[in-house]
Amino acid sequence: MEMYLTRMVLNTQSRKVWNDLGNPQQLHRTVSSAFPKIEDQMHLPHHERKSPRSEFNLLHRLEFDRSTGKAVLLVQSNARPDWSSLVEGYAHKIESKTLHDKYAGIANGLILQFRLQANPTKRIGKSDNIADAKFKDPDKRRRVDIRTDEGRIAWLKRKGEECGFRITGLKIKDSVENLASVQQGKVEFRRERTAPKVTLGSVVFEGVLQVTDSDAFKNALERGIGTGKAYGFGLLSIAPVKAN
Repeated sequence: MEMYLTRMVLNTQSRKVWNDLGNPQQLHRTVSSAFPKIEDQMHLPHHERKSPRSEFNLLHRLEFDRSTGKAVLLVQSNARPDWSSLVEGYAHKIESKTLHDKYAGIANGLILQFRLQANPTKRIGKSDNIADAKFKDPDKRRRVDIRTDEGRIAWLKRKGEECGFRITGLKIKDSVENLASVQQGKVEFRRERTAPKVTLGSVVFEGVLQVTDSDAFKNALERGIGTGKAYGFGLLSIAPVKAN
């Protein structure tokens, strides 16, 4: 498993950066431009074509530091990126490192701090009051955002069961909760200028987890968690637990 992480401090005075920050679809294109194009797909239906996101497990996340005004873009992939296509002045600093050697040592029982920006959703069920007739067909039921803190944490715990980890009761320090679910609002954009608006709920989870299935956990680190991965969701960041 090869994995690379780039940390990019964006130049918020750049017009291109402002355009990308205001349009997740455009940011997705900018991030994807650092990876090889997938050739010989014109004969395939659009839904069968591969993209850099799917081919290279491309994930990214935007982080804002209100105290300094910095905007940081994290990009993870299993192919080495080439940022030479960025317009001049796009970033103040670009730092890249490998993760595969570090993650190779992950074993069952390991306790880690984590951060995850996610789009927790559920499919509308047949008995759901907000489901209209056309969505009661199991093959056509649409996804809706999970809006309660309790529901979002339950969603994360279910994902943990699938992805080889559980939330633990270990505290890092008194001022940090074991698991925080912070509502970040919504991400809204149009895939094309005349296309309908897409709205995705955005939540940041921070806390402590314990690895229960190292293979499943490594797969989640590589592939991401949840939906909306092309638009800044799903990247699971981990770090050693710091002593009090």
